[in-house]
Amino acid sequence: MQIKLERREEIDDKRWNGCVHFALGAPPYAYTWFLDNVCEEWFGLVVGNYKIVMPVVIGKKFGIQYNYQPFFTQQLGVYAEAPLSQETIDAFFAAIPKEIKYMDMALNESNFAPQFGEVTERHNFLLDLNDNHEKIQKRYSGNVLRKIKKAEKAGLYVNKQLSPEMFADFYRKHTATKIKDFKDKHYYMILRLVYKAIHYNMGFIIGVQNQEGELLAANFLLNHPQRLINLLPASSENGNQVGAMAYLIDHLISTNANQYKFFDFEGSMIPGVANFYKGFGANKFNFYQVKVNLLPKFLRIFKR
Repeated sequence: MQIKLERREEIDDKRWNGCVHFALGAPPYAYTWFLDNVCEEWFGLVVGNYKIVMPVVIGKKFGIQYNYQPFFTQQLGVYAEAPLSQETIDAFFAAIPKEIKYMDMALNESNFAPQFGEVTERHNFLLDLNDNHEKIQKRYSGNVLRKIKKAEKAGLYVNKQLSPEMFADFYRKHTATKIKDFKDKHYYMILRLVYKAIHYNMGFIIGVQNQEGELLAANFLLNHPQRLINLLPASSENGNQVGAMAYLIDHLISTNANQYKFFDFEGSMIPGVANFYKGFGANKFNFYQVKVNLLPKFLRIFKR
Protein backbone atom coordinates (compact mmCIF):
# COMPACT_ATOMS: atom_id res chain seq x y z
CA MET A 1 0.00 0.00 0.00
CA GLN A 2 1.46 3.32 -1.10
CA ILE A 3 0.59 6.33 1.03
CA LYS A 4 1.35 9.75 -0.44
CA LEU A 5 1.39 13.12 1.30
CA GLU A 6 -0.63 15.92 -0.30
CA ARG A 7 -0.39 19.51 0.87
CA ARG A 8 -3.69 21.34 1.28
CA GLU A 9 -3.37 23.09 -2.08
CA GLU A 10 -2.77 19.76 -3.83
CA ILE A 11 -5.86 18.01 -2.50
CA ASP A 12 -8.80 17.37 -4.84
CA ASP A 13 -11.63 18.59 -2.61
CA LYS A 14 -14.37 16.73 -4.45
CA ARG A 15 -12.65 13.34 -4.25
CA TRP A 16 -11.43 13.87 -0.67
CA ASN A 17 -14.89 14.91 0.54
CA GLY A 18 -16.42 11.96 -1.31
CA CYS A 19 -14.25 9.59 0.70
CA VAL A 20 -15.15 11.33 3.97
CA HIS A 21 -18.85 11.43 3.08
CA PHE A 22 -19.12 7.67 2.51
CA ALA A 23 -16.56 6.57 5.10
CA LEU A 24 -17.66 3.66 7.24
CA GLY A 25 -18.86 4.81 10.67
CA ALA A 26 -16.81 8.01 10.53
CA PRO A 27 -18.05 11.49 11.50
CA PRO A 28 -17.81 14.45 9.09
CA TYR A 29 -15.11 16.52 10.79
CA ALA A 30 -12.63 15.75 7.98
CA TYR A 31 -14.46 17.55 5.16
CA THR A 32 -12.06 20.05 3.62
CA TRP A 33 -14.35 22.99 4.36
CA PHE A 34 -14.63 21.94 8.02
CA LEU A 35 -10.87 21.58 8.49
CA ASP A 36 -10.20 24.85 6.67
CA ASN A 37 -12.31 26.63 9.28
CA VAL A 38 -11.00 25.01 12.47
CA CYS A 39 -7.25 25.19 11.79
CA GLU A 40 -4.74 27.27 9.88
CA GLU A 41 -2.75 24.44 8.32
CA TRP A 42 -3.28 20.75 7.53
CA PHE A 43 -2.19 18.18 4.98
CA GLY A 44 -3.58 14.83 3.84
CA LEU A 45 -2.23 11.31 3.63
CA VAL A 46 -3.86 9.56 0.67
CA VAL A 47 -4.05 6.03 -0.75
CA GLY A 48 -4.88 5.60 -4.43
CA ASN A 49 -7.52 7.86 -5.93
CA TYR A 50 -8.67 9.01 -2.46
CA LYS A 51 -9.69 5.49 -1.54
CA ILE A 52 -8.38 6.05 2.00
CA VAL A 53 -7.50 9.44 3.52
CA MET A 54 -6.17 10.86 6.77
CA PRO A 55 -5.98 14.57 7.62
CA VAL A 56 -3.10 15.77 9.78
CA VAL A 57 -3.55 19.17 11.43
CA ILE A 58 -0.30 20.97 12.15
CA GLY A 59 0.93 23.98 14.05
CA LYS A 60 4.35 25.45 14.66
CA LYS A 61 5.97 26.79 17.83
CA PHE A 62 9.61 27.69 18.44
CA GLY A 63 10.27 26.40 14.93
CA ILE A 64 8.97 22.92 15.81
CA GLN A 65 6.01 21.34 13.98
CA TYR A 66 3.34 19.58 16.03
CA ASN A 67 -0.04 17.96 15.52
CA TYR A 68 -3.10 18.88 17.58
CA GLN A 69 -6.83 18.23 17.78
CA PRO A 70 -8.69 21.41 16.73
CA PHE A 71 -11.57 22.96 18.66
CA PHE A 72 -15.04 21.56 17.83
CA THR A 73 -13.46 18.49 16.18
CA GLN A 74 -14.08 15.42 18.30
CA GLN A 75 -12.57 12.80 16.00
CA LEU A 76 -10.30 12.60 12.95
CA GLY A 77 -8.00 9.69 12.02
CA VAL A 78 -8.25 7.45 8.95
CA TYR A 79 -11.32 7.48 6.67
CA ALA A 80 -12.33 4.73 4.22
CA GLU A 81 -15.50 3.19 2.78
CA ALA A 82 -14.30 -0.34 3.57
CA PRO A 83 -13.38 -1.70 7.03
CA LEU A 84 -9.85 -0.78 8.09
CA SER A 85 -7.23 -3.18 9.41
CA GLN A 86 -4.76 -2.69 12.23
CA GLU A 87 -1.96 -2.80 9.64
CA THR A 88 -3.53 0.05 7.66
CA ILE A 89 -3.86 2.28 10.73
CA ASP A 90 -0.25 1.58 11.71
CA ALA A 91 0.93 2.31 8.16
CA PHE A 92 -0.77 5.71 8.13
CA PHE A 93 0.81 6.71 11.42
CA ALA A 94 4.20 5.52 10.17
CA ALA A 95 3.73 7.77 7.10
CA ILE A 96 3.43 10.95 9.18
CA PRO A 97 6.63 12.96 8.58
CA LYS A 98 9.24 12.71 11.32
CA GLU A 99 9.45 16.53 11.35
CA ILE A 100 6.25 16.47 13.43
CA LYS A 101 7.71 16.07 16.89
CA TYR A 102 4.51 15.97 18.92
CA MET A 103 1.11 14.47 18.15
CA ASP A 104 -2.25 14.66 19.88
CA MET A 105 -4.95 13.13 17.67
CA ALA A 106 -8.37 11.65 18.41
CA LEU A 107 -9.21 8.86 15.97
CA ASN A 108 -12.68 8.11 14.69
CA GLU A 109 -14.67 5.12 15.92
CA SER A 110 -13.78 2.93 12.92
CA ASN A 111 -10.05 3.09 13.73
CA PHE A 112 -7.97 0.66 15.73
CA ALA A 113 -5.51 2.17 18.19
CA PRO A 114 -2.04 2.38 16.60
CA GLN A 115 0.69 0.18 18.02
CA PHE A 116 2.77 3.03 19.39
CA GLY A 117 2.42 6.24 21.36
CA GLU A 118 0.32 6.87 24.46
CA VAL A 119 -3.24 5.70 23.78
CA THR A 120 -6.26 6.80 25.85
CA GLU A 121 -9.75 5.38 25.44
CA ARG A 122 -12.45 8.04 25.17
CA HIS A 123 -16.23 7.77 25.04
CA ASN A 124 -18.96 8.85 22.68
CA PHE A 125 -22.71 8.28 22.97
CA LEU A 126 -24.90 7.36 20.00
CA LEU A 127 -28.67 6.90 19.88
CA ASP A 128 -30.11 4.80 17.07
CA LEU A 129 -32.94 6.78 15.47
CA ASN A 130 -34.30 3.85 13.46
CA ASP A 131 -37.45 3.55 15.57
CA ASN A 132 -40.50 5.69 16.27
CA HIS A 133 -40.31 8.48 18.83
CA GLU A 134 -42.69 6.83 21.26
CA LYS A 135 -40.57 3.69 21.49
CA ILE A 136 -37.33 5.67 21.79
CA GLN A 137 -38.85 7.84 24.53
CA LYS A 138 -39.76 4.74 26.56
CA ARG A 139 -36.02 4.16 26.99
CA TYR A 140 -35.46 7.60 28.53
CA SER A 141 -34.42 7.76 32.17
CA GLY A 142 -36.81 9.10 34.80
CA ASN A 143 -34.60 12.16 35.21
CA VAL A 144 -34.79 13.07 31.50
CA LEU A 145 -38.56 12.56 31.42
CA ARG A 146 -38.98 14.84 34.46
CA LYS A 147 -36.95 17.56 32.75
CA ILE A 148 -39.08 17.32 29.60
CA LYS A 149 -42.32 17.52 31.60
CA LYS A 150 -41.02 20.54 33.48
CA ALA A 151 -40.22 22.26 30.17
CA GLU A 152 -43.65 21.45 28.75
CA LYS A 153 -45.32 22.76 31.91
CA ALA A 154 -43.33 26.01 31.54
CA GLY A 155 -44.67 26.42 28.00
CA LEU A 156 -41.30 26.34 26.25
CA TYR A 157 -41.27 26.33 22.48
CA VAL A 158 -38.76 25.69 19.68
CA ASN A 159 -37.32 28.48 17.54
CA LYS A 160 -35.61 27.59 14.25
CA GLN A 161 -35.04 31.18 13.14
CA LEU A 162 -31.98 32.14 15.23
CA SER A 163 -29.23 33.94 13.34
CA PRO A 164 -25.65 32.63 13.46
CA GLU A 165 -24.63 35.77 15.37
CA MET A 166 -27.39 35.34 17.95
CA PHE A 167 -26.41 31.71 18.41
CA ALA A 168 -22.66 32.41 18.68
CA ASP A 169 -23.29 35.16 21.25
CA PHE A 170 -25.46 32.82 23.34
CA TYR A 171 -22.83 30.06 23.15
CA ARG A 172 -20.03 32.41 24.17
CA LYS A 173 -22.02 33.72 27.13
CA HIS A 174 -23.25 30.41 28.54
CA THR A 175 -20.85 27.66 27.39
CA ALA A 176 -17.53 29.14 26.26
CA THR A 177 -16.78 30.39 29.78
CA LYS A 178 -16.53 26.73 30.87
CA ILE A 179 -14.11 25.75 28.08
CA LYS A 180 -10.40 25.95 28.77
CA ASP A 181 -8.45 28.17 26.36
CA PHE A 182 -11.56 29.46 24.57
CA LYS A 183 -10.56 32.74 22.90
CA ASP A 184 -12.15 35.32 20.63
CA LYS A 185 -10.76 33.47 17.60
CA HIS A 186 -12.90 30.48 18.56
CA TYR A 187 -16.00 32.68 18.59
CA TYR A 188 -15.29 33.65 14.99
CA MET A 189 -14.49 30.02 14.22
CA ILE A 190 -18.04 29.14 15.32
CA LEU A 191 -19.49 31.77 13.00
CA ARG A 192 -17.47 30.48 10.03
CA LEU A 193 -18.44 26.87 10.73
CA VAL A 194 -22.11 27.70 11.08
CA TYR A 195 -22.25 29.76 7.89
CA LYS A 196 -20.30 27.14 5.90
CA ALA A 197 -22.36 24.20 7.14
CA ILE A 198 -25.63 26.00 6.39
CA HIS A 199 -24.29 26.91 2.94
CA TYR A 200 -23.60 23.23 2.22
CA ASN A 201 -26.96 22.23 3.74
CA MET A 202 -25.09 20.21 6.36
CA GLY A 203 -26.06 22.02 9.54
CA PHE A 204 -28.73 24.05 11.27
CA ILE A 205 -29.37 26.16 14.37
CA ILE A 206 -32.21 25.48 16.77
CA GLY A 207 -33.21 27.07 20.06
CA VAL A 208 -35.76 26.91 22.87
CA GLN A 209 -37.48 29.96 24.35
CA ASN A 210 -39.96 30.63 27.13
CA GLN A 211 -43.27 32.48 26.82
CA GLU A 212 -41.47 35.80 27.45
CA GLY A 213 -39.21 35.16 24.46
CA GLU A 214 -36.06 34.53 26.52
CA LEU A 215 -33.63 32.17 24.81
CA LEU A 216 -32.93 29.33 27.26
CA ALA A 217 -31.08 26.74 25.18
CA ALA A 218 -29.62 26.56 21.70
CA ASN A 219 -27.65 24.17 19.56
CA PHE A 220 -25.89 23.96 16.25
CA LEU A 221 -26.01 20.48 14.73
CA LEU A 222 -24.15 18.91 11.85
CA ASN A 223 -26.53 16.93 9.64
CA HIS A 224 -24.71 14.01 8.02
CA PRO A 225 -26.32 11.04 6.22
CA GLN A 226 -25.14 8.69 8.96
CA ARG A 227 -25.58 10.88 12.03
CA LEU A 228 -27.01 14.08 13.50
CA ILE A 229 -24.20 15.60 15.56
CA ASN A 230 -24.79 17.52 18.78
CA LEU A 231 -21.92 19.89 17.95
CA LEU A 232 -22.43 23.08 19.97
CA PRO A 233 -25.07 22.74 22.73
CA ALA A 234 -25.56 25.69 25.07
CA SER A 235 -27.98 26.34 27.91
CA SER A 236 -28.44 29.27 30.29
CA GLU A 237 -28.87 28.85 34.04
CA ASN A 238 -32.58 29.61 33.65
CA GLY A 239 -32.69 26.99 30.90
CA ASN A 240 -31.08 24.40 33.16
CA GLN A 241 -33.72 25.01 35.83
CA VAL A 242 -36.62 24.27 33.47
CA GLY A 243 -35.14 21.40 31.44
CA ALA A 244 -34.70 23.38 28.22
CA MET A 245 -31.88 21.24 26.79
CA ALA A 246 -33.70 17.96 27.48
CA TYR A 247 -36.75 19.43 25.75
CA LEU A 248 -34.61 20.52 22.78
CA ILE A 249 -32.92 17.13 22.36
CA ASP A 250 -36.24 15.32 22.65
CA HIS A 251 -37.64 17.56 19.91
CA LEU A 252 -34.67 16.71 17.68
CA ILE A 253 -35.12 13.00 18.33
CA SER A 254 -38.83 13.29 17.57
CA THR A 255 -38.30 15.10 14.25
CA ASN A 256 -35.53 12.72 13.13
CA ALA A 257 -37.00 9.39 14.29
CA ASN A 258 -37.55 6.48 11.88
CA GLN A 259 -34.32 7.23 9.99
CA TYR A 260 -31.30 5.02 9.40
CA LYS A 261 -28.98 7.32 11.31
CA PHE A 262 -27.70 8.07 14.80
CA PHE A 263 -28.11 11.01 17.11
CA ASP A 264 -24.47 11.62 18.00
CA PHE A 265 -24.24 13.26 21.44
CA GLU A 266 -20.47 13.77 20.95
CA GLY A 267 -19.88 12.02 24.27
CA SER A 268 -18.26 13.41 27.37
CA MET A 269 -15.70 12.30 29.93
CA ILE A 270 -17.55 14.46 32.51
CA PRO A 271 -19.75 12.03 34.51
CA GLY A 272 -22.71 14.39 34.89
CA VAL A 273 -22.87 15.19 31.17
CA ALA A 274 -22.30 11.54 30.23
CA ASN A 275 -25.17 10.44 32.49
CA PHE A 276 -27.46 13.07 30.96
CA TYR A 277 -26.74 11.75 27.46
CA LYS A 278 -27.12 8.13 28.54
CA GLY A 279 -30.48 9.15 29.97
CA PHE A 280 -31.86 9.34 26.41
CA GLY A 281 -31.07 5.65 25.89
CA ALA A 282 -27.82 6.33 24.05
CA ASN A 283 -25.17 3.62 23.86
CA LYS A 284 -21.51 4.18 24.64
CA PHE A 285 -18.94 3.79 21.84
CA ASN A 286 -15.21 4.02 22.34
CA PHE A 287 -12.62 5.85 20.29
CA TYR A 288 -8.93 6.47 20.87
CA GLN A 289 -6.82 9.51 21.56
CA VAL A 290 -3.17 9.07 20.59
CA LYS A 291 -0.24 11.12 21.87
CA VAL A 292 3.31 10.78 20.57
CA ASN A 293 6.06 12.92 22.10
CA LEU A 294 9.32 13.13 20.15
CA LEU A 295 10.22 16.58 21.41
CA PRO A 296 13.75 17.25 22.65
CA LYS A 297 14.09 16.32 26.32
CA PHE A 298 14.22 19.94 27.51
CA LEU A 299 10.81 20.61 25.89
CA ARG A 300 8.96 17.43 26.86
CA ILE A 301 8.02 18.83 30.26
CA PHE A 302 5.75 21.36 28.52
CA LYS A 303 3.83 18.67 26.60
CA ARG A 304 2.91 15.83 28.90
